[in-house]
Amino acid sequence: MIQMDKIRIKNLFKNRKNHQVKPVSEIDILVIESFSFTPHLETAGEIAVRQARLGKKTAFSYIDANNPDDALPFKNILFGASKRRKFEEISKILSKHNIDIIKLIPLPESIINDIKSFTLIQPQNVEELKTLTYKDARLGLGIASSLISHTKEPYPDLNLHRSLLKQYMKASAFTYEYAYQLIKRYKPTKIVVFNGRFACAKSIVEAGLQLGVSILFHERGADYRRFSIHPQQCHDFAYVRKFIRESWQQGDQNREIVARNFFERKKQGDGISWKSFTDAQNMGYVPKRKLPRRLVYFSSSDDEFTSIGELIQQPLFPSQREAVNFLIRWVSFKTDTELIIRVHPHLREKAKTERDWWNNLSGSNLLTIPADSAVDSYALADSADIVLSYGSTMGVESAYLGKPSILMGDSDYRGLGCSYEPGSVSELIQLIENKNLPSLPSENALPYGFYAMTMGELYNFYEPTSLFDGSFMGVKLSYERQWVRGLKRTQLFKWIKNRV
Repeated sequence: MIQMDKIRIKNLFKNRKNHQVKPVSEIDILVIESFSFTPHLETAGEIAVRQARLGKKTAFSYIDANNPDDALPFKNILFGASKRRKFEEISKILSKHNIDIIKLIPLPESIINDIKSFTLIQPQNVEELKTLTYKDARLGLGIASSLISHTKEPYPDLNLHRSLLKQYMKASAFTYEYAYQLIKRYKPTKIVVFNGRFACAKSIVEAGLQLGVSILFHERGADYRRFSIHPQQCHDFAYVRKFIRESWQQGDQNREIVARNFFERKKQGDGISWKSFTDAQNMGYVPKRKLPRRLVYFSSSDDEFTSIGELIQQPLFPSQREAVNFLIRWVSFKTDTELIIRVHPHLREKAKTERDWWNNLSGSNLLTIPADSAVDSYALADSADIVLSYGSTMGVESAYLGKPSILMGDSDYRGLGCSYEPGSVSELIQLIENKNLPSLPSENALPYGFYAMTMGELYNFYEPTSLFDGSFMGVKLSYERQWVRGLKRTQLFKWIKNRV
C-alpha cells in the first residue's frame, strides 16, 4: 500500500511537470509540430535553433493527439517506444539554445464534449468530407488528405474506413484546440508548421488563420540534405510557379548546368528528392509501334492532389480520370493513332481499387502499361509523337527531351513555355490531331530543373544520412529506451535481424 502511494505521488508530480506552462509572454516564433517522424521533427528543431540564433524569441511545442499519420508500429510500442521520449530528447537540446519548450495543458471538459460531438458526424463521401468544418475551421480538407494518403485511394469508401475516419476527425479537432490555445496564449508573430496538407497540420494552420498570425510551412528540399520553408504551401502551384521563375532569375552562371544535371540524372533513374520509381525498368525497352502515330500519356498519383482544394485549378477536366477517359474515347475513332497510357510506377504501392481502375482501362487503339512493367518511361517518351500528362513531371522531362508535351491539368511547371496548355477541349483536340505539332524550346524546361535541384537550404544542425535517418546536433533522436538501442548495436541482434 505504501509502495502504491509512492508511485501515485511520483506520477502526480510527473504530470504537473508535463503540464507546466510558462507565464504568458509574447514571442516571435512558435514552432508547432504534430509529426515526430524523422526528418520532420528535426527540421522543426533546425528552424527553431536558427530563429533563436537570429535573436528571435522562439518557442517550441509538440502536439500529440494520437494522430494516425504519426503512429508508431505496435511491435515498437511493445518494447517501450514512445513519441514523448523523442520529443523530450529534442526538448533538452533546444532548451540549451534559449528556446522555450511549451507543454500542453489539459483541455476543459466543455471542449472535450465539442470534440466528441464533432466525431459523431458521418460524411458519406470524400467531397462531403472536404466541406466539413469544426468551429468554422476547415478541418475536412486535411482529414480527407490524410485519409486518402493512408488508404492510398483518391476516392476511399468512407463506410469501409469509418473507424479510421473517426480517429482522424478526433485527432484533427484535438490538434486544432491545442494549437488555438497555444497561439492565443502566447501571441506569436509567426507560427511554423509542417506541410499544412495533412489532418493535424491543417488543424494548426486553421487555428493560425482564425487568430490572424502569419504562417510558415516547412517541407523537404531538393534532396535529403535540404529543407525548405515558405510563407505558402508547396501544393499552391501559383506560388511555386512564381518561386521557380524567381529562383531561375537569381541563379548564377552555372544555373543551366545545374538544371540539365537534374534532367540527365532523372533519366538515369536517380530519384534525387525521393525514392526512384524506375528501378524495375529496362533501359531502352519500349513496345513496338502498331500504328503510324503514337500518343503517350503519363499518369500522376491522384491521392496527393484530390484534397488540396482551391490551391489547384484544373483548366480542362476536374479529375485525371475524366481526362484519361476523354483520350480513350477520342482515340477509339482514329485509325492511324495509338494511345499508350504509362501508369505511374508508384501505383504499385497504392490500394487495389486504384490499381484495378487503371489496369481495367480498355478501348480501341489503346495499350495500358502497368505500374510494374519493365518498359522504360524515358524511351517510351522518346518514341512518342506527342506526350500528354495531367501534371506528371514526365511532362516537363519530355519537353526537355525535345518532344511536344501537352499539359491537360495544373502543374508547377505550367506557364514556363515548355508545354502546350490548351484552354478548352476543342483546343486540346486541335493539338492532338496536329500531325506536325512542333516541339517547344527545350531550354524553357530549364527553370524547373534548376528549381528541382536547388530548392531549399542545406541543414546546419540536423545531419541527415538518408531520406529518413540522421542526427540532430550530434544526437540521434529515438523513440526507444536506452537498453533497446544498446541491444540493436550488438552483433547478436544484427545476426538475428539478417536471418528473420
